[in-house]
Amino acid sequence: MGFFLPSAFAEPVDSETGRDIFYKHCKACHGGKGDGKTFAANVLNPTPKNFTHEESKKELTEKRMIESVTKGRKGTAMMPWESNLTKDEISAVVSYIRKVLM
Repeated sequence: MGFFLPSAFAEPVDSETGRDIFYKHCKACHGGKGDGKTFAANVLNPTPKNFTHEESKKELTEKRMIESVTKGRKGTAMMPWESNLTKDEISAVVSYIRKVLM
């Protein structure tokens, strides 16, 4: 019988993980700087969110961002990631976007 630690003792997902997830899954649409200026933005309507824009900084709460990454955004190209990423990974990528790109 294997031994495992309860999640309270699990190693937290760090900011490096959030950055890696962003560059692997989000950069193509949102850009390396989070400004949404990518080739993909030319063909997506509406265009991907520009995290560096002042309006985005005001309207995008952490809760809304986690919901958007988890469930996707209807009427946009933002797909749900809940079947690809764990809750901790989603929190890590949202934290990375908020702390580094916003």
